[in-house]
Amino acid sequence: MVMRVAVPVLPCRDVQAARSYFTDVLGFDTIFTWETPPSYAAVIRDTAEFHLYAESSVGPARVTVVVDDVDSCHDELRARGADIVEPLADRPYGMRDFNVRTPDGHLLIFSQPLTEYG
Repeated sequence: MVMRVAVPVLPCRDVQAARSYFTDVLGFDTIFTWETPPSYAAVIRDTAEFHLYAESSVGPARVTVVVDDVDSCHDELRARGADIVEPLADRPYGMRDFNVRTPDGHLLIFSQPLTEYG
């Protein structure tokens, strides 16, 4: 058995607004939405996938997205208007990363290892 991918499922007060943030600001594509207005949606960019679901009580989640070029990712998302709440920097835990906050308060940490894994 091979585990291929884990997909974070994030609670959102407004699924349509959250989906729009992921597509318009973070550059994801919509895989599907369910119901009108949507109560559930899925978005993807390359191999990073998120599912979004309607929930009136939303607590913030933290998700790390490992990328192959965190500097260009940072520049692109900054230019697209992402809410960067922690600047791009080398961290003492061996990663170069920056943090983006979504409209629902979730923290997305875009990260690249400073050295190769393994």
